[in-house]
Amino acid sequence: MRVIIVGGGFAGINLALSLAHNIKFQVTLVDKNSYNFFPPFLYQVASSFFEPSQISNPFLELFSGKENLTFHKGKLERVISAENKIILSDGSLEYDYLVLATGTEANFFGIKNIENHALPIKTMEDAMALRSRLMQQTEKVLKSKASEEVKKALTFVIAGGGSTGVEVAGMLANIKKDVLKYSYSGLQGTACEIYLVQKDPVLLPLMPEISRLDAYRYLHDLGVKILLNTHVKDFVNDEVLLSSGAVIHTENLVWTAGTQGRMLKGLPGNIYGTDNRILVDGYNKVVGTYNIFAIGDMCLETDAPGYPDGHPQVAQVAIQQGENLAKNFQLMAEHRELEKFVYKDPGFSIITGKMSAVMGWNRFNIHLAGKLAWFMNMIVHWRPMTRHTNRYKMFYYGVRSYLFKSQFFRRM
Repeated sequence: MRVIIVGGGFAGINLALSLAHNIKFQVTLVDKNSYNFFPPFLYQVASSFFEPSQISNPFLELFSGKENLTFHKGKLERVISAENKIILSDGSLEYDYLVLATGTEANFFGIKNIENHALPIKTMEDAMALRSRLMQQTEKVLKSKASEEVKKALTFVIAGGGSTGVEVAGMLANIKKDVLKYSYSGLQGTACEIYLVQKDPVLLPLMPEISRLDAYRYLHDLGVKILLNTHVKDFVNDEVLLSSGAVIHTENLVWTAGTQGRMLKGLPGNIYGTDNRILVDGYNKVVGTYNIFAIGDMCLETDAPGYPDGHPQVAQVAIQQGENLAKNFQLMAEHRELEKFVYKDPGFSIITGKMSAVMGWNRFNIHLAGKLAWFMNMIVHWRPMTRHTNRYKMFYYGVRSYLFKSQFFRRM
């Protein structure tokens, strides 16, 4: 059977690797990039704690020695379901089963100024753009004598108080506290302000209250100014306009306030649900189709017990959906009954700053915070890496950077 997987994130790569060496399936993974990367640590690349190569793996290397797996670099242009064919930027491919795992993209809610000028953090390119901005702004301030220009350059507004927003805020706060002190002594005494803007009345609304409170406290102690019940309305002429009527003068808006699925040409409009996520049944089959599946952040199952608004868009859901679909493909080949996807929640972990984190396991009512949670977080994030050598590299560089303040944050 010919299986085409479009998208090589957590969902797609785990599906492909779970089918490796199974001669019943000829699997082709299609991705616009030539590498798989680890999205939870994009903000670490932005802050120079990690280099891109330390959180990424080439697909060709991952598939080496697996004769039934092939990689095709290209961008999906259209699905022609009537012909079991997809059109790519450089040709076409035919399939018996098509799996869509293209992930999500930043949702700017139709605000063009934000779309054009804010800094999202969804891709490796986004992370490197944010890293470059941090470098440029520090260099700019070192050469500037105008206090207003300095303040705008070193003021950062993060829109969105979910896990990514909290981790980016903690990262920027640590750069302010440690990196500017040790690497840019000329900036000592320079005002550097970090705002975290959250539309909800709490940070991390999907987390237990004790974790939310701990995260708030850690960020507050690092000097992050947290604005709750507030959202960003626009970003015009170096001014972030807030729903409260307040204005923050800054050149830097980091956007983590929303995501949405990608609308794919050739598929009917009625398959899309909230935020353009593709509606699927309990087996991850796209509604109204018989051989098209969707897994990962882009899919939306509304009938799963306990998840009426769909599963959380986190790595573990994507990993487990990929593995479950691989099992179901094998069951289909054997003409046996399929297994519905049931999410096994492994807990949560959020880094809130240098040597501090919050994490826990809801089903066991266990909550950790501080240094112990940070070390446990490194291990939890370490496990999903797709290549053992990168696991060890990631753990080594992460511990070294945090313990010895040895980020490679430097002039470019």
